Amino acid sequence: MAQVDKYWNVFQAGLLVLWVRLLLRLASLPVVLATLSSGSVMRTADEAEIRRLTYYVDRWLRLFPYNQKGNCFPRSLALYRLARRRGYPVRFHCGVRKDLFGLEGHAWLTLESQTFHEPGTLWRDFTVTFSYPPDSGQQSAALGVNIQARNRWSPKANC
Repeated sequence: MAQVDKYWNVFQAGLLVLWVRLLLRLASLPVVLATLSSGSVMRTADEAEIRRLTYYVDRWLRLFPYNQKGNCFPRSLALYRLARRRGYPVRFHCGVRKDLFGLEGHAWLTLESQTFHEPGTLWRDFTVTFSYPPDSGQQSAALGVNIQARNRWSPKANC
């Protein structure tokens, strides 16, 4: 039975990565995040389970990379969905930094202001430009039409 669960999780991770990629082609980032946030919490937080699912998402993205520069954007979105559905109140962040060749982007998750299943410390070098859900101090209108129009982008992150 454990073997069946393993293959089911691998399959689900692959479908989620595919779904995230399709959503990114069809909708703005705030709409994608709202879609990924929808639905009730499936389970209570389980660190061993989220670690396994993170591994499977990473494997799928190594087999089918998002772009040549990195997989952080779809990885963070897929993990956002998995974590939120399993009771982790994670936040999604995008950031930029300037290097010799121009602007570079990165995406990552946090849980209570600490990175969540983020390999390395690359995120420290980036200035946050977008977070979801917004801080409680921000207006709920942050997901309105103006933000949606500005966020119709697909970052080519180096991560």
